[in-house]
Formats: sequence, C-alpha cells, structure tokens
Amino acid sequence: MEMFYLIVFGGLSMVVAILEVSKNNKDRINTSCSFNGFKNNYVVVYSLMMAGDWLQGPYVYYLYTTYGFGKGDIGRLFIAGFGSSMLFGTIVGSLADKQ
Repeated sequence: MEMFYLIVFGGLSMVVAILEVSKNNKDRINTSCSFNGFKNNYVVVYSLMMAGDWLQGPYVYYLYTTYGFGKGDIGRLFIAGFGSSMLFGTIVGSLADKQ
C-alpha cells in the first residue's frame, strides 16, 4: 500500500512539474521585487510556525497521559479540538470575510 501512495505522489508531482515548466511568460504574473521579498519572508515565517505547531502534537499527547487520560479519552479530546476548529473556524472566517 505504501508503494501505491509513493507512485501516486510521484506521478502527481511530475504532472505539476511539467505544468509549471510549460508555462510561458503570458501565463506568469509580473510582481515587484518588494512583493517577492515579502512573499518569501511570509513563506519562511509561516513554515516555521506550522513546524512548531506540528512539533507540539506528541507533547500534548504525553501531557494528557500524565494527567491520567486513557487512549480513548485522548482521541476524543483531539477529535473535539479539530472538530471545533473546523466548525468555528469556518463560521468565524465567513463572518470576517463579510466585514
């Protein structure tokens, strides 16, 4: 099954690479150097933030186990957290877009 995912990932990566290489100048958006600098800075900061968020996951699990929660309880806590983020994030995001 792992080989299937690797083949699909590799195939889709090749499709994206071919599409990116085949673009001509009229398909590309001209941006200023200052915007490109801002964009690159944003990507670096966002990547560091997401990496920090992903790194805390195992420690939150360990924290819950030290508080005496079982595996099922921890699973329900994670599902409740992700579910509420999905629900309320969608609602708050749509309300923010209306402003």
